[in-house]
Amino acid sequence: MFEVVAEDLLGRIGRLKTKSGKKIETPVFLPVINPVVQDISAKWMKENLKADIVITNAYILYKRLRDEALKNTVQGLLGFDGVVMTDSGGYQILEYGGVDATPEEIALFEEDIKTDIAVPLDVPTGLSDRRRAEESVEKTLKNLEATLRILHSREDKNCIWVGTIQGGVHLDLVSYCAEKVREMGFDMYALGSPTPLMEGYRFSKLFEMIITAKTSIEYGKPLHLFGAGHPMVFSFIVALGVDMFDSASYYLYAKDGRYFTETGTMKLEKMDYLPCICPVCSRTSIEELRGLSMKDRIDAVAKHNLYVCFKEIAEIKQAIKDGRLFELLEIRARSHPNLYQAFKYIMGRDDLLNLMEQHTPIYSRRGINLFDALSLNRPEARRAEKRLLENIFKKRAKRYAVLVPYTMKVNLEKIEKDLLKASLSEYDLLLYGSPYGLIPFQIKYVYPFSQTVFPQDLVLEERVIDIVVQQIENAGYKELIVVEARSPYLREAINRIIQKLHDKDVKINLTSLK
Repeated sequence: MFEVVAEDLLGRIGRLKTKSGKKIETPVFLPVINPVVQDISAKWMKENLKADIVITNAYILYKRLRDEALKNTVQGLLGFDGVVMTDSGGYQILEYGGVDATPEEIALFEEDIKTDIAVPLDVPTGLSDRRRAEESVEKTLKNLEATLRILHSREDKNCIWVGTIQGGVHLDLVSYCAEKVREMGFDMYALGSPTPLMEGYRFSKLFEMIITAKTSIEYGKPLHLFGAGHPMVFSFIVALGVDMFDSASYYLYAKDGRYFTETGTMKLEKMDYLPCICPVCSRTSIEELRGLSMKDRIDAVAKHNLYVCFKEIAEIKQAIKDGRLFELLEIRARSHPNLYQAFKYIMGRDDLLNLMEQHTPIYSRRGINLFDALSLNRPEARRAEKRLLENIFKKRAKRYAVLVPYTMKVNLEKIEKDLLKASLSEYDLLLYGSPYGLIPFQIKYVYPFSQTVFPQDLVLEERVIDIVVQQIENAGYKELIVVEARSPYLREAINRIIQKLHDKDVKINLTSLK
């Protein structure tokens, strides 16, 4: 049903096949379609955005368009031949306190209208206090059990069924709910109640929820996130393992005159230009856009917002293919101080970084860009650092090491002639000035060492200095011959290394090659 074809961090490109044989590629954004009014139709989205999946509300269909949906199927009612996912009315419970239907009735209805991906009637937690959060989790679990019982009575099933995880900001409840849902054996999972956190820019708490849910479920099944609709967070939720996410924000924001960019939101009334070349923006000006009737303006801005969402998904997929999802996070993290803080929170979780490292390929088809200390936490850098320490710089039989600047063209014959005495015939030739520490000359061109681009001052980060010192100590060198560099950054780096080695039993000789 679900096949992973590419990975980077916990992000992945996957292929999901429905029971009717239709396929979609993840990660994917699902625009919410109001089945009654269809302000922007699913058909338009397919023709203009190549959208192959949308989501609509089964409870609204059940209450207002039941006969038509049963007769024509949900795809026929929407005029859409792609994949349709149906939410079950949980939002109505959150907004209005209840729904006029049972879990069993909603489940059978979703099967009968031949929805492709179906959500049982859950009870969203929202930003509830502890007591209400516990109630929402228990009610959701009871509803899921009731749904599975009624489904067992059907021989043929049309839907992929989604097990919903609730608990809100109470992470122990999220974990408990996820584990219980996992035991039930659903086809895929969904995490609820993130919207208030995103609206309040509480990204760190949102990421904690996702991490908690992701590490409590089966890795091989897709994870959906309800209500994640702003492109500025797409790359982060994908990197944390979310495969699908939906929202009506593209239209709700447009009604409020808010215009999406991949790094935030702008108010039309405060804009002087349209910083986009999508089909909407390239055909008009900000003055013309503001001059439209209310309905036409909302329609235009909503379509622009959709274009931005779909463009961001394409960028994320390309980043996964290129092994550069981490770099996309570094760029997007600067969109908002709270998002940057949340990014630093991710980078501070060693358990999460270890998990990301397990799912990041050893090689990628493009090189690596390192920018600052946070970049050193990307899986490729952590992996290279550990392998050097564990496989190269363990206890060495060689007493001596010659350290040559990474940027210098190494002339082995000259080093032998000018620097080494006969008694030093057994030595290690190492390159310094890399963010990975010391690199043996023989493996300079091994990935990722020569494939990494970095600013020169990165070698002055305390972590890099400590890596070099640890490598020297692990190897047990007793004497270092250091060829001085012209770069002031490398000179300063060597001075700091010498300071940290001053009380160690290591003799250091500085020299130069002319």
